[in-house]
Amino acid sequence: MDITLPQAILLLSLNDETGKTEDGYYQPALAGAALADLFLQEAIELDLDPEGVIALRHNLELGAFLRMCDKEIGAAPKPRDLAFWISRLANQKNFIATLADELVHLGALAREKTKVFGLFERTIWPEASPAIETKLKEEMASAMFAVHGPVNERTCLTITLANAVGLLEHNFDRAKLAAHAERIGAICAGECLVTGTSEAVVRAVRTAIRTANTMAETTAATIIN
Repeated sequence: MDITLPQAILLLSLNDETGKTEDGYYQPALAGAALADLFLQEAIELDLDPEGVIALRHNLELGAFLRMCDKEIGAAPKPRDLAFWISRLANQKNFIATLADELVHLGALAREKTKVFGLFERTIWPEASPAIETKLKEEMASAMFAVHGPVNERTCLTITLANAVGLLEHNFDRAKLAAHAERIGAICAGECLVTGTSEAVVRAVRTAIRTANTMAETTAATIIN
């Protein structure tokens, strides 16, 4: 079963036991993943002069999360650039909850309520079944730790997005990642990508990833300071 790019990034972001993200700034990566998936499904396109995301309004079968993102883009009075949409989507109400509930429906996560300081209620999403995430990590490991060879489109983009916000270190052995740094770098540069997707779409996806990376780093620096 294929999962969406945002679903993959959220699974890699969540601690299996606590149901919380490993750190607090993965929303830009999730928004970048949403845009990447919408580009791949040809629900949106990128106008490069001037740069702006254009909704194509195709009648596609999108899950609740991607449909929410697509609807927001489609309602805009004019095209806006990727940085705008990554920020706007990441701050949507129920942004993570909508995505997490998709994974609850797939059986990967459980939805639980907990109290913060015994006062404030919050929702967490601990692991319900490891099957989907295990398959995801096996596909990523097979690509990253191979000596050479092509990588399918979604695995390549999942690795690139996860690498952009430091998620690989949370999910794979750091020594092994270091030993295969050159291979991972080649994957993230798109050198191993096998795809029938047009150059324009691949360029738009990689731009979305770079933008999400920059915004995640900026958010992280703000949190730390």
